[in-house]
Amino acid sequence: MKKKTNDSSEVFTLGHSPDPDDAFMFYAMAQNKIDLRGYRFEHRLEDIQTLNERAVRGELHISAISIHAYAYVAHKYALLPCGASMGDGYGPIVISQRPTPNAQLSTRVQCRNRQRDIS
Repeated sequence: MKKKTNDSSEVFTLGHSPDPDDAFMFYAMAQNKIDLRGYRFEHRLEDIQTLNERAVRGELHISAISIHAYAYVAHKYALLPCGASMGDGYGPIVISQRPTPNAQLSTRVQCRNRQRDIS
């Protein structure tokens, strides 16, 4: 990757997924709805795994990545204090009909805004 400069005429590569949450976060930039103060961005819409891999190779100036991937790119990238898509009730959910050997799994799930025990 080339050395980055402070020249505002440089086009910054901005990787994000086409998913609704990323589309919402970057819409104003992509559609020139806000003052970008002379900065220019080239949006690269790709699935999160591809963005993770590109970040590991240092190919993009700015990129959405999975939180797991950050451990592999922390020496190249900084986390921004905005734009995270995670929180309670968001992300992968694991459901089992029987007890599992993994005692760390929660025995409560959220199903259509109702909590219920699955044990």
